[in-house]
Amino acid sequence: MTMHLSLQAFRYVSTILLFAGLSAGADLASAQRAYQEKDYAAALKESTPLAAQGNADAQLLLGRMYLMGQGVSKDTGQAAKWFKASAEQGNTDAQFMLGSMYLLPQKDVAEGVRWLRLSAEHGNQDAQYLLGRAYAQGLQGLPRDPVQAEMWLWLAAKENLPFYKTELDSAEGQMTGDEIARGRALAAAWKPKTGPKPGDKPQADEDSRKDGKPKSQQL
Repeated sequence: MTMHLSLQAFRYVSTILLFAGLSAGADLASAQRAYQEKDYAAALKESTPLAAQGNADAQLLLGRMYLMGQGVSKDTGQAAKWFKASAEQGNTDAQFMLGSMYLLPQKDVAEGVRWLRLSAEHGNQDAQYLLGRAYAQGLQGLPRDPVQAEMWLWLAAKENLPFYKTELDSAEGQMTGDEIARGRALAAAWKPKTGPKPGDKPQADEDSRKDGKPKSQQL
């Protein structure tokens, strides 16, 4: 089963992330300004050495430029490399981007779900949305789970743009009342993880717990 709606949504939320604020020093701020002004050559020049030095925000920016072909030839391999370097330092936007690259073309569903979940569990609503869509539709190796879908889509829609509420309503049209109620109970009990440490990596799925974290799915 393909994820046409999720691919469309990925383009939507990725556009938002492309202009998300970066929070490092003067060199990174200069790279951000150049990027927002569409001076991609300058953004590339400023961000590349910072990324090589391990700056997670610069790695994220560089990954975006490789993904979109901005200032460089489009190279998804290089994009994934820099997203992963940033994601492993706990950057939730990078985790979202990397997970999306694995999940949406179904290149590696298990890897995509792991990265998206790591981002979602720290409160990234775009990751919560794609994770919810994946559970709502079901994919090869990822059984459909309406309860998990409701949980993540509800969290994604909470105090967010109307698009996410529309997607939640659409998904709920394919669920039973009991599934919706159980998913909302999980969402109400859910609490975001805090304080990711540099070098954190996705962990294996765990069984559902009282704090509302997602139950394991055999991938």
